[in-house]
Amino acid sequence: MFFKSFASIFLSLGIYWALYGLPFALVIILLLFIHETGHYIWMKACGLNPQPMVFVPLLGAYVQSQRAKDQATNSWVALAGPLVGGVFSAGFYLFGLKSGNGFLVAAGSVGFFLNLLQLIPAKPFDGGHVISAVSKWFLIPGSLLAFALSYYFHSILLLVIAVISCFSVFKEFTRKPEDDSIGFAQDIESPATLAQKALISVAYIGLTSMLGYLYWLSNTDSISMMPAKHRVEAMKFHSSSKDEPDALQSDTETKSAQDDKE
Repeated sequence: MFFKSFASIFLSLGIYWALYGLPFALVIILLLFIHETGHYIWMKACGLNPQPMVFVPLLGAYVQSQRAKDQATNSWVALAGPLVGGVFSAGFYLFGLKSGNGFLVAAGSVGFFLNLLQLIPAKPFDGGHVISAVSKWFLIPGSLLAFALSYYFHSILLLVIAVISCFSVFKEFTRKPEDDSIGFAQDIESPATLAQKALISVAYIGLTSMLGYLYWLSNTDSISMMPAKHRVEAMKFHSSSKDEPDALQSDTETKSAQDDKE
C-alpha cells in the first residue's frame, strides 16, 4: 500500500509537471497532501483505520478508511480536509504578503480555490458528504451548481463530476431502509441529530464563507504582485477589478495607453 502511495505521488507530480511546470506541480501536490492529511487525522481520531493516501492524476487524492457509522462523523471527516487545507493556505498567503513573495501568495490563492471547490454541496465533493447529513435535498442545487461551474470554467472534468453527482442524488432519493435486509447495510448511516445538523451547518457555512472571502482577497493580491504585462490581462478575468487600488488602476490605464499608441 505504501508503494502504491509513493508511486501515485510521483506519477501525479510528473503529469502536473508536464502540464504546468515544476513549481506549480509541487504546489498542487503539497496542497493535495495537506488537504488529505486533514481527512487522515480526523479518520484516525475517530478510529476509522485510514490507509496511506493515494494520488490520482488530474483528479486529486483520496484516503480509504472504514466507513463511519453515523452521518455526523462522516460530515466532520469530510470537513476536516478543507479546514486543514484552508488553514495552511492562509499561512502561505499571509507569509507571502509579509515577505513580499508573490509565489507564496499565489500558492495560498490556489489552495483557497481548491479547498473551496471541494465544499461544493454535491457528491463526490467533500461538501456533498457534509451537507447530506443536514438534508439530502441540498444535493440537488449542489449538482446544478457543479454543472454551472463546469460551464463557467469550460471544464470537462467538472462536467464529468457533475454527472456523477446526479447518480449520487438518485441513489440518495431511492435508497430505502429495507435495503438493510438485502445486503446494503453498509450504505446506511445513522442520521445526525437536530443539534448535530445545526452545528454541521454553522461549520459548513462558516468555512465556505471564509474560504470564499480569502480566495477573493488573495486572488486580488496575486494579480497585484504580477509583472505589469501579465497583470493587465489577469485583471480582465477578475470580477472585482473595478475595486482595485488606484495604483493598480493607474498601471492598467498606462499599459492600455501604451498599447493604443502602438
